[in-house]
Amino acid sequence: MASFNQATIVGFVGDEPRIIQTQSNTAMTSFALATTERGYQRQDGTQVEDRTEWHNIVFFGKPAEIIAKYVHKGSSLFVQGKLRTRSYDDKKDGSKRYVTEIIGDTFQLLDRKTDNSVTSSSNGSSGAYQTAPNQPTRNDDDLPF
Repeated sequence: MASFNQATIVGFVGDEPRIIQTQSNTAMTSFALATTERGYQRQDGTQVEDRTEWHNIVFFGKPAEIIAKYVHKGSSLFVQGKLRTRSYDDKKDGSKRYVTEIIGDTFQLLDRKTDNSVTSSSNGSSGAYQTAPNQPTRNDDDLPF
């Protein structure tokens, strides 16, 4: 049986993306992306609160450079990638820690308020990068609903 590792999320960037150069001189950016499940009211009247999950996102190469330039805290972002769990030794107490990240393959900036909408996708080391055309602002006053 085949297996499939893909994560697709839409959320808001929680902090400014951090960009570094790896030892192989490849750009790497990382940031946290928040997704929120809206709360609701049960039939018995009990209120269930909103639930926010924070996802660690990592991009490499040209997409990392584009993100560092155009993505900021509060940006709305669509991300597709693979889930990866890695471990490291905590220098404070010497214990082994684990972190799960989404290693990004594709992203799309969803903000409407900027003129710098960017779409990026990559397949391994090669990829196609394009700037999305500016979308005209819509006047919702003419809609019948």
